[in-house]
Amino acid sequence: MITTKYLQEVAAYTDRRIAKVTLNGSYDITTFTVKKVSTSTIELEYMIKAADINAVSLLQLKASNGDIISSNEVYIPVIADTVIKQFIEVKGV
Repeated sequence: MITTKYLQEVAAYTDRRIAKVTLNGSYDITTFTVKKVSTSTIELEYMIKAADINAVSLLQLKASNGDIISSNEVYIPVIADTVIKQFIEVKGV
């Protein structure tokens, strides 16, 4: 079993590596309203401006060097400015 302390360390490391959210492969968000770690969960909150994008089909978390940390196919229509809350849980199996 992986210890809680180690899972917390991995979550903190991952949080430090996340530099931006890339939508649809080309639209970057680098400003987070919330970016924090609680226990072994990373919480991100950010705004998608309706003037910039009308729907999200691909959501990626990236490091500052462009490495992809996480990639998810989604469908999020953006008809008004939209606040996204994203949680990443680090857990052992």
